[in-house]
Amino acid sequence: MIPHDPNRPQIDPRSLLTTGGERDLYRLICSTGYVPGEEVFGDFCESLKSGRAWLISGTRGSGKTAFPEALAAACNLPMCVVAGRDGLRQEEILYDWDREEQEVWMRENLAIAKGLPEGEQLGFLEKARKMKWRRQFLILGEVGLAYDLAAEAAQSSPKKPPPVLLLDESDKFGASIEDSLLMPLERGLIYIPRYEDGCIGVADWESRPIVVTTSNDLRNKLSGPFISRHIYTRFANPTLEKELEILRARNPKASSSQLALAIKLLDAVRGIAGMEDHPSIRESIDVAAAFVRDSVESLDHRSLSRFFCYFVKTGEAREFLNLQLDYLLAMTNAFNPIIDRWLGLRDSEWAAKWDLAV
Repeated sequence: MIPHDPNRPQIDPRSLLTTGGERDLYRLICSTGYVPGEEVFGDFCESLKSGRAWLISGTRGSGKTAFPEALAAACNLPMCVVAGRDGLRQEEILYDWDREEQEVWMRENLAIAKGLPEGEQLGFLEKARKMKWRRQFLILGEVGLAYDLAAEAAQSSPKKPPPVLLLDESDKFGASIEDSLLMPLERGLIYIPRYEDGCIGVADWESRPIVVTTSNDLRNKLSGPFISRHIYTRFANPTLEKELEILRARNPKASSSQLALAIKLLDAVRGIAGMEDHPSIRESIDVAAAFVRDSVESLDHRSLSRFFCYFVKTGEAREFLNLQLDYLLAMTNAFNPIIDRWLGLRDSEWAAKWDLAV
């Protein structure tokens, strides 16, 4: 679990929405440097208002994992994270029993029982066996912890906001993990056999964890029952205007020329036929940050190839782009009506450079 900052106030995004604060929530998330698309943010608000978990799919680097991270940071919420991988077990994410402590407990009680009158031993041991399924022997995984924290928050006075639960790369979970999550996603409860309280969690949907599930759509196809527990959104590639907005938010010290260089370069790479793995918004942010760090205001053949490492993922792709250096340089220096007009509206010197009417 990633804890919240106890020195900052917490904000309940569900409560904010019910009081008409949708734009306030949007601004809070944007204040972290993450700028969600309007449609994406609208779908997220629907998931909050409906009480459903939110399933988002899309290509790598499209900002799926960054969204719940930005939400937790903006509202100062604790966040529990389950990272999908091969071999993930239910005990790791839901709950398990501390077998060693339970054995110690029973040995101690057996020793005590031997010193009791014979007529009292059976009842004493029966009570001890029941007590070994108490909360003190229960080990909660990240999902179990998130629902338990939500229950505690709901019972607190004043009521605290629920945690964020990120189920990351769910296409790696596998059928057994998906099945184990159906009940908590639907009912908000995790039933535990033999547990003295029966279950953990909270049935009231307004108090449940804010669950965000991501999928790269690469490993396994998610089951129908699992998907049906969610509000669904597909993260599409942002428009150039939205990408510029994101780059500026994530790199506030970047100049207009550095933003233009980064986005024109990546846009040109995406347009080259034969490139199988196109750079995403993640690579745009990294390239713009590198330009700011190294005070890059222009590119030549040598400096351009130096930055290939941020978005080229194979040796074949690098060799292929080395043959396209002249084209890429030409595109970074050419006027782009979308990019340069967007920058010109926010930078009078940039507008004057391209003789743009503002």
